[in-house]
Amino acid sequence: MDPIIADKIRGVLFGQAIGDALGFGTEFLSRSEVKFTYPHGLTEYSQIRYFSRITNKFEQLEDWRWQPGDWTDDTDQMLCILDSLLTHQQVDIQDIATRFQNWAITDGFGIGGTVYKIVNDPEFLLAPHRIAEEYWESKNRQTAANGGVMRTSVLGIWEYFNQEKVRINAENICKITHADPRCIGSCIAVSLAISHLLQSVEDINLLVDQIEYDVKSFHPEIEDYFAKAKADSLDYLDLDEGLNANESYSLSYTLKTLGAGFWALLHAANFREGITAIIQEGGDADTNAAVAGALLGARFGYQEIESNLIEGLIYKQELEARAKDLIKLIDITILNSTR
Repeated sequence: MDPIIADKIRGVLFGQAIGDALGFGTEFLSRSEVKFTYPHGLTEYSQIRYFSRITNKFEQLEDWRWQPGDWTDDTDQMLCILDSLLTHQQVDIQDIATRFQNWAITDGFGIGGTVYKIVNDPEFLLAPHRIAEEYWESKNRQTAANGGVMRTSVLGIWEYFNQEKVRINAENICKITHADPRCIGSCIAVSLAISHLLQSVEDINLLVDQIEYDVKSFHPEIEDYFAKAKADSLDYLDLDEGLNANESYSLSYTLKTLGAGFWALLHAANFREGITAIIQEGGDADTNAAVAGALLGARFGYQEIESNLIEGLIYKQELEARAKDLIKLIDITILNSTR
């Protein structure tokens, strides 16, 4: 494989994991609380303190089954997809659904409400798409959480050279738990962007315009959030909305996470700058930074990520092994397709 593409694939996987692990430190904090808690910024996993909205105080990290340098459900679910791809060498919806459910039962750290409800439905494994749609209908088609978009990055890598397959895979895997068109559009947008970035697209503004055009038909608000992502200030995305006085709760809205990822892609000069900007906003910071990290990793590559962020990951070796296996598998797939 072209070493630049291989480096970008590693960048996506490690970028997601790093954004997730570092973003955990400001999850559920308002922007002002982030500034108070980390007056000099959050730059190392060892700095992280966890604030519980249940007890309204900082908790010991071990009470949350987490250690500095560990990631959360965002990356765990992405790895469910990745492990299925490595095992079956194709997209297997049933197997991925089974892996989601097994993870939820055996670990489930940080699991969101939508995923929890759906994977625990008695008929989930019989018809995951139907169960997800029925749940969405039961919520009057109003629930559009970010649990689909947070795990979709690997689908921008798999079959990255075929845009239509990327689109189909992203949609079908999103719909295992998230049926809302806003969720589907978000997953397709991030996956398509990563697939284009792996092919060394240079004009980022033009790329984002094209992605927006490709997915705007899913819901009218998608264009609004792309407009916010294009703005110079992150204020327009209001990523900590719901953690300040007199605000409605919307931290986990899929379009906020979409906007955060594309804002970083458009405005950051390097990986660290983009991740830091998103994390400092608080809100659903681990998820927002996981998506931003994947996109930034696809743009700048693994080699441009600071070594302390890579070495500090607890499961760095396991992630590297998966990255090698994925690169090898994609290389074989491309070779076979040209014979």
